Amino acid sequence: MRGINSSSVKSVLLTCVLPVLAVLAVSFAYAQTTTPASSLTMYLCKQQYALCTSAVCIPQPGDPTKVICTCDVEEGASMASVACDTLQPSTDANGIRTVFSTYSLTQSIQGLKAMTCPGGTPWSQCLNKRCTVDPSDPTKAICTCDVVRSPNQWMTLGGNCNTSTCATSYWSGATIPDAYSGGAFMSKALGLDKSPVQWCPVAS
Repeated sequence: MRGINSSSVKSVLLTCVLPVLAVLAVSFAYAQTTTPASSLTMYLCKQQYALCTSAVCIPQPGDPTKVICTCDVEEGASMASVACDTLQPSTDANGIRTVFSTYSLTQSIQGLKAMTCPGGTPWSQCLNKRCTVDPSDPTKAICTCDVVRSPNQWMTLGGNCNTSTCATSYWSGATIPDAYSGGAFMSKALGLDKSPVQWCPVAS
């Protein structure tokens, strides 16, 4: 049997194999772009919680790594990234109520839109954070959250789609992958056909 000519092998590679590899590479890149991966481990909790998805926060005096946020107190299903039994609400002997900040779709269902902010601008990471219910207004809780400044884009339900506030307002937010994953997780938990999260229009 005659040997295969090297020029024929090259021809086969160029005409068949390489185009297939190119398609696979493009497909993989597209999948990575459209379904960003989240590193969160997600737990469905059913208890009282603080909802900070649109909260505006202020830097904590004396500690540039922390912010103080005023969040809504809610009851029902929400998502945490730690076990729910570590986030149980409690009331101490002085009547001070403690809850924890978790994620739900409540404000998205109410119509607040998700705003994308550029990397490098400050935002507040409140997930799983301890909060104190305001004794004068039990519908509100004061939470101490972490300041984040990362090179990646992030999102918030605050700001009313005014991206000029991204650089100054310390909105409570999340990474884009975590936002997609959290929305999908809660939509499935609530039996929704699709996520109610709507995004602000992209400036042209």
